[in-house]
Amino acid sequence: MKDASDPMKPQISRTESQAAELAPERGRLNSLKVILVLSTIMALQMTSFVMIVPLFARRFNEFGTGVAALGLSAMAYALVSTVTAPFMGALADRFGRRPLVLGSLAGYVAAFCGYLLAPTAGVLIVLRGITGAFTAALIPAVTGLASDLAPDDRRAQWIGFVNGGASFGWIAGPIAGGMIYDRWGYSAALIVSIVIAGVTFLVALLAVPESRLVNERTSPAAARHPSRGWRKSLQGSLANLRSSLPNSMPTFFALLFICFAVLFAWAFMEPEFMFYAYNDLDWSSSMLGLVMSTFGVAMMLGEFGFGRLSDRVGRKPIILIGLVLFSAQFLGLAFFSNYLLIAATFTIAGLGNALFDPALTASILDISPAEHRARMLGIKYTAGSIGNILGPALVVLVTSSVSENGIFLMAFGVVLLAILVGLTIKIDVQPSESEAEQAVVSMESSISHKSLFSGDT
Repeated sequence: MKDASDPMKPQISRTESQAAELAPERGRLNSLKVILVLSTIMALQMTSFVMIVPLFARRFNEFGTGVAALGLSAMAYALVSTVTAPFMGALADRFGRRPLVLGSLAGYVAAFCGYLLAPTAGVLIVLRGITGAFTAALIPAVTGLASDLAPDDRRAQWIGFVNGGASFGWIAGPIAGGMIYDRWGYSAALIVSIVIAGVTFLVALLAVPESRLVNERTSPAAARHPSRGWRKSLQGSLANLRSSLPNSMPTFFALLFICFAVLFAWAFMEPEFMFYAYNDLDWSSSMLGLVMSTFGVAMMLGEFGFGRLSDRVGRKPIILIGLVLFSAQFLGLAFFSNYLLIAATFTIAGLGNALFDPALTASILDISPAEHRARMLGIKYTAGSIGNILGPALVVLVTSSVSENGIFLMAFGVVLLAILVGLTIKIDVQPSESEAEQAVVSMESSISHKSLFSGDT
């Protein structure tokens, strides 16, 4: 029988050809090397970023402002992140991961230089807001790149590797920032941060590849009419947003709420925690940095050691256990004043974060089409950013009428609500468009062959 007599042959060939272009063979060793590079980049970037976060309270005090200004700066950062995150994720899907990674890291260098030179609290607030756009670009791009390379049965583990690098920054950054500030002051800490951010950009420039080919990022129509593609890029992104969303929308919204809740709880508590530590508990900057670093140590060890746990036993139980452990820090601040006991609760919370965050991210990727993963991660980041906006905004409103313990217990209540919502989630892996198309072709081919053998032709 000639190949032309089988009407399914050309379709199968085209589909196999397209699948070969859309899913190029990647060596496991090369993929692991890229994951290690991404983990290193996140470690350096987070170190440079986190080492100055505890110092903002000191700097605003020097400007004659306090909790309100610190809360406004956190709100500005989160607001810009919220507005830009969905578009950054769409850009990472359309134009590639590497440009977003390099652009955001270069932006950090410029922003940190601005922190050093800012003459007033208002300028510092604006600069911190601008930095939110760079974070909104970096996180979906890096996580999307890791997801592109990860096997399905190791997705949470490889995301955990990348997150583990960021967790190292939570260890090194606060300790380094506190020690440098106590010895040499704010400017010295900023200069070190700028140098680390510059080194991070150079590492990314030399070692981060592009994980998505041109065929994956550019439609044929856009390739023939580049100017039309540029003009309609934003319009097309908005029009196609609904079609790119996961099929399991209740679970998707539940996962987004959890992202919102945990970041809301932290952002609501953070400004009060900084001043509570300095003014009521009489901690030094080094002591505050050490407590934050215990969180980072537990998070890093948990992500490296237990990253694959949700791949093996399921996403939902790991998310719930992680949230329960994460709430320990709020209870510790509410009920303890002993330094070691508070540090212990932050250690437990860091382990909880290491459990639920990779599992939650992998859950969103499980139910999202492969072609739109970075966009879905951008939406996830937006949900968290909304929490980062509303948390500081609420604490600014209630700080004069609610005690420190009341604020810490309110943050615990938000996480408890997230746990209850987490009980409703159901995770079903959603195939990509190319996988779904191949499944349809395979089914039709099977039917065709059955018809041939049964004599129905």
